[in-house]
Amino acid sequence: MMATASAPVVQYGRRKGSSRVQSAEKQSEQVMINPVDLRQITVLPKAEWERIQNNVNTLEKEAREIYEEMKEREALHLRSKDIVKNWTNTIAGQRQKKLIAKKLREEKEEEEKKKIDLEEAKYQAEKRREAIEKARIKQYYETDKVKKFHGALLLTEVMKEREAQIELKNKRMLLEKNRDVDFVKRELEEGIVTDQKRALQQITARKKNTEDILKQIEEHKHAAELEKITEMKEGEEIRKLTRMYELEMNKLAQMKIEQKRHIMMDHLAHVGDKNFLTELEKQHQEAEDDKIRNFILAKKKLGGIRKAREEEINRLTVERRDQITEHLAAKLKEQQDDEDERIRNAVTELESKNKKESEEKEAKLKADIKAITEHRLAMRHKKEQEEREQKFKAKQELYAIKEADNLFITHEKEKMRRAEEEKKITQTMQIQQMAEKSTMSQLEKQAELKYAKQNEKCIAKEEEDFQKYAEQVIDSVTKAGRNPYPLKKAAQSGIGGGRGPVYNERGGIRPSYLVQDTSGVQLPAYQNDTTHQIKQIYDDGDIHKSKRKLGFTW
Repeated sequence: MMATASAPVVQYGRRKGSSRVQSAEKQSEQVMINPVDLRQITVLPKAEWERIQNNVNTLEKEAREIYEEMKEREALHLRSKDIVKNWTNTIAGQRQKKLIAKKLREEKEEEEKKKIDLEEAKYQAEKRREAIEKARIKQYYETDKVKKFHGALLLTEVMKEREAQIELKNKRMLLEKNRDVDFVKRELEEGIVTDQKRALQQITARKKNTEDILKQIEEHKHAAELEKITEMKEGEEIRKLTRMYELEMNKLAQMKIEQKRHIMMDHLAHVGDKNFLTELEKQHQEAEDDKIRNFILAKKKLGGIRKAREEEINRLTVERRDQITEHLAAKLKEQQDDEDERIRNAVTELESKNKKESEEKEAKLKADIKAITEHRLAMRHKKEQEEREQKFKAKQELYAIKEADNLFITHEKEKMRRAEEEKKITQTMQIQQMAEKSTMSQLEKQAELKYAKQNEKCIAKEEEDFQKYAEQVIDSVTKAGRNPYPLKKAAQSGIGGGRGPVYNERGGIRPSYLVQDTSGVQLPAYQNDTTHQIKQIYDDGDIHKSKRKLGFTW
């Protein structure tokens, strides 16, 4: 029960320590087990105890005081900053005020810029709208139908002009028929007066041209005289410059002559110095030749002395060689006497040495045989051990290969499983893509149908606008007395410019039907009696008769 009470208890994820009662009980038990010696206990007064505590906790107290002081200083600093931040008579306040003013000014400028940008955007949008409208009108006027209609309008104007020309021609022919002689005389007199006036104008123009030519001649003469005076002045100036040039050239020639003379004198001085140096060099060469001759004579004299000395040395060498030969002959005789004794000793030593070597060879051979046998046995044991190790390694390798095969098979199965999963995912994706593609194709078809309907509406609207415009033009042309037939022909309903029937289901398109040859001519739209006759020949109204005629019997 006590052990259970003294054990630590864990509640709510934290460890619970022992209680004060338990700690007091433990201390009392320890006191009872280990009694305190009262003679070794020191009793201190309260003041002394506080002094000791103060001395022990001095650093902690100083740190606490420094921390409190820093905290108080920081609080005072924050308070002073809070008080000063709204002052305007300080440098920071003035800077803040300037920054606020700058911010307000920039915001105001930004608002003005936004207004200007908005106005500019509206202006640019209006310009774009006008440009688009202008381009649309130009594009509308560039369509084939409008151009064809305008061509028809031009044709009506040409036809009106042609009618006016025919009428004018008829009137002129009528006037030419009814012209009388008085009209001819009057025209003749008027022609004579006109010729006289023309001749008078020509004479006046000729006189004026003559006066202008004479005036130009006088001006040319005056200009020639001025040019002549200018040329004379220029000639005088050129002669003056020529004289100055000749004087300068004479001075230059004189200077060149003086320069040549100085160069000649310098050259002569240089030649004299060169001759003097040549003489000095010649004297120096003669002195060198004398020295060489003296050296050769001295060398010859030394050669004779050296030759005599060499002869003396050769004589002494021959005498010394004779002495050495005699000494060697005596020495050789003495050695020959001792040679037989040395040979006998050498033979004895050689026999003993050969015997010793043969014994050593036999011992060495036995040792080698023993070593070879031991080596053979060791190699056999080593080979058997290697074979056992190789078999063990082979088994290990076989086991590793089997493990690798199993691992490879496992990997292959895993790969096949992943491939199967990827295939299923790919198949699902393909099905999804096919569904998306089908949906997209349906949406595209719907969009195409929608676009076709919108296009048909646009075409119908354009056709309506064109018909209104054509009616206005036809009315104005009719009121002006023009022939409106080409305009009515060009203003027929349907687009495409063909001669076939109008397809209202396709937006009012009027197709073209071409002949089946290389000419590419469009078939006419009118019908006559021949067309009906041909139709009656090939179309009896009985489909079965037509089938039998073509060979279809079923």
